[in-house]
Amino acid sequence: MSIPRIKADLHGHIDELFSADLPQSSDLENQAALEIFLVSTYSSLASLAWHMGADGSVLQREAVPAAELVEEAFFERRREREFSPGGTDRTQRLLGTHNHRQQFGGSFR
Repeated sequence: MSIPRIKADLHGHIDELFSADLPQSSDLENQAALEIFLVSTYSSLASLAWHMGADGSVLQREAVPAAELVEEAFFERRREREFSPGGTDRTQRLLGTHNHRQQFGGSFR
């Protein structure tokens, strides 16, 4: 892979990431887009490092752990949605953490 090709690929990764309507996409779609972007970018950086005389396998080896960071970044958002009162079913509202009587006391009828 040539350096101009690597440069074109890096620009392509960015264009591909921002081609989707990220604010309108679901969390899963955004998470997948970020993971693909990171893995692709790390791969291109590994090729570039090899052209510069460095060990590109170091960057390639870090691609998967970097993609796993994206999952952690979306973890809190998924947890909030899981326990939010507006988007849950009746069972979750009765038994979940947002049941006011269970959290703060009160009588059950």
